[in-house]
Amino acid sequence: MPMRPHILVVLSLISFLVAGCTHTLPPHQEVNQALHKTLNSSGYNYSSKSRITNLTVPVKDLKAVASKQQYLEKGLEAARGFSIIADGAIDMKAKKSEVLYNLHYDQDNLEVSIKVPLLLDYTNQTLYIGTTLFNTIFPMPPASKGKLIKVDLNDLLKLTGDKSDKLKNMLGQKNFDAVNEGFKQGILKGFANLKDERFIDQPLTGDDKAAGVVRHIKVTLNHEESVTLLLTIADTLVQRMYQDGVLSKEEYGTLMILTDKQKIDAYLAKFSMAVILDIGLTSAGQISRIESRFSAVGKDNRYQVGLENISGFSRYDAPLFSIKPELAGTVDYKEILEAYLTAKAAAKAEAAAAAAKAKAAEQEVPPKEEEKKIAE
Repeated sequence: MPMRPHILVVLSLISFLVAGCTHTLPPHQEVNQALHKTLNSSGYNYSSKSRITNLTVPVKDLKAVASKQQYLEKGLEAARGFSIIADGAIDMKAKKSEVLYNLHYDQDNLEVSIKVPLLLDYTNQTLYIGTTLFNTIFPMPPASKGKLIKVDLNDLLKLTGDKSDKLKNMLGQKNFDAVNEGFKQGILKGFANLKDERFIDQPLTGDDKAAGVVRHIKVTLNHEESVTLLLTIADTLVQRMYQDGVLSKEEYGTLMILTDKQKIDAYLAKFSMAVILDIGLTSAGQISRIESRFSAVGKDNRYQVGLENISGFSRYDAPLFSIKPELAGTVDYKEILEAYLTAKAAAKAEAAAAAAKAKAAEQEVPPKEEEKKIAE
């Protein structure tokens, strides 16, 4: 009996140590492990926001007439106010992806948001479009209100002629698998080759805690490491797509030149790049949040570009889709196109009739004027 309290204490201590060791791996190893768990999941939901944080271009040095330089400057200024927000889901098993794109502008007391909901089914190569601005602009069939616009990509791609088979392949299930597998292998390989000292633990922020993050690791990469990581991912993706028959031998050869670091070093040397990643991990060892910041600066500092992306991930292996064609119902895009062409033809005919009537009225002599001429 006297030994029982000691046994309980030892068991409690072991349990504590085991629980504490679940996130005591070195930062680099922890991120590699989290990437494996995350990328090997069968699906997930995500939310993402991308924006330009820095855009500096010496407009006066560009080869443009003085009258166009002002518009270039205004265009660059407007670009700084744009952001792209995306909320969606990916299901690797069902071979489908959903996304709600939100093109957002917020600057100079003007806020504009244009949303486009899309669902792409790679198995039947069908695109579904939810309610958008197009539903207001284009005449819709009376019974189509609230329904999704269904686009059969196989049928649509026939309009592209000789390129239809190639485009059909790019939007098919084989391409979906090849791209996902290529990205996965490229990311795993690229991160595994990074130096351990680039991964540093950070204190948890308020956003971390709100997202269920239990460990925050910062990854800081210099120019050489940033280029190597990006090219590793691109190279692995291209090779995978070629192996799976998505790319032809000619296309493969062309793309491999673009991913050859020795061949593009002359171009990359003109800029100094850097990448900073803030990665948040959950208690399950998966990635919950990633803040990515990319910067490229010309050697003379006149050209500067800064990009930021903040992404959150949830519902691993159980993605939730909000676009459901079987419940909302669908209307074929051909019906909408036919209704649009019919309305356009009717408007054209109405305008032509009005013009003809106006012309006839101009040529017609008023009765009183005719009587006056006869009297004279």
